[in-house]
Amino acid sequence: MTQDIDQAYGHDPLQRADIYLPAQPNGAALVFVHGGGWFRGDKAKAADIGAYFANAGYATAIPNYRLAPADRFPAAQEDLSAFLTWFTASAYTFNRERLGLLGASVGGTMALTESIASGRPVVTWSAIVDFANWVQKHQTVKAALDARQSLGLTEPHAIHDAFYKYFVQTYLGDLSPQKLTAVNPMNHLTETLGPTLMYNATDELAPLPGVFRFLEQAAAFKRDIAVHVVPGTGHARDYTDFALPGTRQFFDFHLTEQD
Repeated sequence: MTQDIDQAYGHDPLQRADIYLPAQPNGAALVFVHGGGWFRGDKAKAADIGAYFANAGYATAIPNYRLAPADRFPAAQEDLSAFLTWFTASAYTFNRERLGLLGASVGGTMALTESIASGRPVVTWSAIVDFANWVQKHQTVKAALDARQSLGLTEPHAIHDAFYKYFVQTYLGDLSPQKLTAVNPMNHLTETLGPTLMYNATDELAPLPGVFRFLEQAAAFKRDIAVHVVPGTGHARDYTDFALPGTRQFFDFHLTEQD
């Protein structure tokens, strides 16, 4: 495996990507979209993901993207689209028809949105997909980055709720129905959504009922979609070891040439 670190796909300092190249390529490629609530997160923290899939034969790209509050919606999504345009036009060797998307947390939200546009196979770990419905049911929740410290909360669900409202509000700027609808891939589902596998823990930051609503909506469009429920309370990268084997199996099936 070799690495190309901090490859620029735009002019902003955050528009950089790390590329992990396999010693024995299988001809396919993956793009991993990190989480962090659209206001934090960094590609360097996903080096293990890059190495894992490169060692499995995939040219693996991990881009950074602009973050809120300096750059609000839809900056992050626009950056993912710009990166994919750059990556597919680059000199890197892989079959452009065999490119998959993997995203954690809001990175999963972005990957789903991109798959709806492109039809590329997609795997998500704790994608956030039910914004408007969630906000409607949690109108009295106070937004807080660290509700334990700033609001004195101790109950885990209450702390999660405060953080959920914080990162959505930070990225969108406000919680208007128009923006909540615009950011939510569930509101933009069509028959172009690619094959989809969604992981989500039983009781975590991303509410499981929202994932099932996404599944139901996607099924109405006759899409190839599955949900894998992860036991416990972990969110996204908390259950990487659990999700990696199934994630690789999904991409091997959809992106590699079958014997």
